[in-house]
Amino acid sequence: MEAVKANRTPIKFFSNRFFYFFAAFIIFAALGLVAYNAFGTLQTGFLPPKTVVISQSAFESKYGLQISLIAVTASGGMVDIRLKILDGEKAKSFLQNPKNFPALFINGVILNVSDVTKAQEINFKNNNNLYILFPNTQNLVKADAPVTLLFGATALEPIIVK
Repeated sequence: MEAVKANRTPIKFFSNRFFYFFAAFIIFAALGLVAYNAFGTLQTGFLPPKTVVISQSAFESKYGLQISLIAVTASGGMVDIRLKILDGEKAKSFLQNPKNFPALFINGVILNVSDVTKAQEINFKNNNNLYILFPNTQNLVKADAPVTLLFGATALEPIIVK
């Protein structure tokens, strides 16, 4: 018996069109993911206009205050901020202006304390501690997330919440 030969083209499981479509889909998906992550990073970085960002060490030397702790407390309902007064005179001249009282900036939202808290008397002795509790509105502040402390037109570099 003789073998019968048929003039058939072999079946291609991956045609060129399918390959190009699949490659373009993967590239667009990767670009979309990169753009989404970049937008999320930029979105948290929008500070109020004319805000100057400084490091913690520059803040300590210029204003005599050191950030000891930023932590979520009270089952997530409050944010505890602790400042150590390194130089009482610098800290007093800086914090006497109510606009320079600390505020939290996270995800484009500024969290403030009440005016009553701002009006309380502060003991500006060297090595004294200043404790401030902020309401954690909408549970925006989470542990292990970066948050920015605002002091008027001065912002500290992001600090990780404990």
